[in-house]
Amino acid sequence: MEILVGLVIVYVIYRMAKGGKKSKKPPQIPEVTLRVEVSSSGGRSSNYEGGRRSRPSGKPARWVGLGEAMNIQGHSISSGLFYLGDSLPDSYGYSNDACLINPKLKALPREPWQGGDEMGYWPQYSEISPKCRGAYLSWLAGGRSEPEAYIGYVFLFFYGLERRLFIDGQKAGISDQERLEVVNEVRRLLSLYGDNRSFKGYASNFLAMEWVLYQSDKPVPEYMDFSDRYCSEPFQVVLAKQVVEQKPVPAEMALQWMMLHPEFGLRTPARRCAEEFRTLFLNQYAEKYGEGLIVKPNKTPLRLEYRAASSSLRGDLNLKVPELPNPFILKAPVNKISAIAEECTDKLEAYSRFLGRKGNDPTSLAALALLPKELIGKSSNAQQATGNLAKICEHGPGLISVETLYGYFGEALPAKLSKKDSENLSALVEAMGFGLAPDVRFHGIKPNPDGRVVISRKGHGIDFRPSKEFRTVGSILRLGAMVSQIDDDLSPAEEGVLTSLVKDNRELTNIEKDSLLAFLYWSLRTPQGVAGLKQGLAELSKEEKTAISHILVTVAHADGRIDPKEVKQLEKLYTTLGLDKKQVTNDLHSLAAANEPVTVSRRDDEASFSIPGSPGKPAPGFQLNEELIRIREAETHQVRGVLESIFTEPEEEEIVTEASSVGAVGENTLLNSLDEAHQDLFHQLIGQETWERSKLHEMCEKLGLMVDGAMEVINEWAFENVNAPLIEDGEPVYIDLELAKEISNG
Repeated sequence: MEILVGLVIVYVIYRMAKGGKKSKKPPQIPEVTLRVEVSSSGGRSSNYEGGRRSRPSGKPARWVGLGEAMNIQGHSISSGLFYLGDSLPDSYGYSNDACLINPKLKALPREPWQGGDEMGYWPQYSEISPKCRGAYLSWLAGGRSEPEAYIGYVFLFFYGLERRLFIDGQKAGISDQERLEVVNEVRRLLSLYGDNRSFKGYASNFLAMEWVLYQSDKPVPEYMDFSDRYCSEPFQVVLAKQVVEQKPVPAEMALQWMMLHPEFGLRTPARRCAEEFRTLFLNQYAEKYGEGLIVKPNKTPLRLEYRAASSSLRGDLNLKVPELPNPFILKAPVNKISAIAEECTDKLEAYSRFLGRKGNDPTSLAALALLPKELIGKSSNAQQATGNLAKICEHGPGLISVETLYGYFGEALPAKLSKKDSENLSALVEAMGFGLAPDVRFHGIKPNPDGRVVISRKGHGIDFRPSKEFRTVGSILRLGAMVSQIDDDLSPAEEGVLTSLVKDNRELTNIEKDSLLAFLYWSLRTPQGVAGLKQGLAELSKEEKTAISHILVTVAHADGRIDPKEVKQLEKLYTTLGLDKKQVTNDLHSLAAANEPVTVSRRDDEASFSIPGSPGKPAPGFQLNEELIRIREAETHQVRGVLESIFTEPEEEEIVTEASSVGAVGENTLLNSLDEAHQDLFHQLIGQETWERSKLHEMCEKLGLMVDGAMEVINEWAFENVNAPLIEDGEPVYIDLELAKEISNG
């Protein structure tokens, strides 16, 4: 018995000693370390090590070249580009390569789209079921072109291409012709199966690394795409070569640098509005850095790792790459690039949120109005509208019907213009370099769908903030227009009085003056009713009412003639102000005493007569500009506040839904409509903006959920409640944190 125990101990010591030997050598620099690191969306994981089986034996496998015909288990395959045989050790030598087709293994007849549910997470030809082998061989026999083929079969074939290029190609070498055949096949597969994000990433990375290893002395081919994170390592070679040669980093390369850098990324607006963001970024980068940033070469050497799709390619493959520094890791230049990206993203925030709402049209006027100014001009509708608007105001402010204006943008006129519609219209015209009057944002009145608006050459510019004086004078202009329109005859003198009120005002900026003059032009040529006057007029002090009445009388007297209709309308306005309508005559006499005699027409056709001034010392009287000075210098400033508000239209009532009213009491009914598992997933997801799909698999597995189904449930729930998706599927998966905040607030 003691002898037996001793033998066991000796054997254990022997096995431990043998297992502790190290045969691998550390990689030399510069080299590419080939490792398995594949997203879970493609059915693979970076943690896979594979089962250790008996060493491969039998007839060594061979590479079947393009066009070489073979018959395998009843399938006639003539397209080649795969390994065939009994033995093809993987990188560790413990089992056959996953891609190897062993012609002796049984395969049952199946179609290329069948058997996917029986495929393992890391498929190997020797381990998949006979049904799956039959489906795979059927796909190969069909020229690898079946669009509905299960993506696992495409990956299984792709494993062989990786091995041929990165192992055989580096050890024994392959001809340029064969390498070109492999590249062309990958490109062809991309055209067929590129909709699968995982395959697209690995295939793109494959093409990029092929360029690094074999063609880095040549320009980057047009078919290569460095925008995917899978291609971050090959992109580093492109960047390093640019920096070593001390060439400016162009805008496209700068954007890719930031997007591929692990510590930076794009927020939702930049991803959702990718083309608009790209255009903005390229423009602003060029404005700030011209041809591009100049980056000094650093001393850190470039080390690359190729992320293989195949689980059989592990370990160091000693792939030689050019000796270059690694500027990719530098923070300072990426921070500068990121600052521009953030600025562009902020500009797209409103447009992005609009597009995120279900059913919103990206070509609509509402969408167009939310675009940054530099992008609006690129719209075909906007370009056509610009020419039309320029003609209207070619010789000064011009009138146009609201219906025609909508037609310029290819839209039908709404039956009713909401405040938001009016704001969008003003913002769009403004962004195109013109001004609109009335502009509800500043003039306090919406256009009438059946009415007209004024187009002027100058808008309000960026970040316009109207002053108190602007609002005060705007109200006076509208009051004056009401009086001027009484006799249905626009008098140049009356218009001149109101125009000088704007031009002579030293407290107004030039932008404010241009805006008010356009508004005056509209007010005088558009019927002005008293419906806009608020009931608050009756609560004004007598001083305030008198000041306003003097403005009205002064405008009416501007042409030196008071028509009976004007007298009658003035009496109505005085009554609205809460003043005695008999005061109109006294004010006319007072005004006449301070100026020339004013002609007052009878209500019939008899001759007009003048109201003479009082004999002797002239009456104190009043003039328009003097009244305005007194208003501005009033101790309480109440009149100014009144003038700002009397024409303000009532705010549109917000429709409060049952859900929002319930949410106001503190309970988030939106989240309560999800089951407990999906609520838990929601709370975990909103902890950060991006997630690797492998991590999502772990989260969902603990909650008893499937990843794709869970994301679909949460997005459908988000659409139903806030009309926008919360999760943007991809690699990585993005979470709209702004929307999440909105949901969390109930």
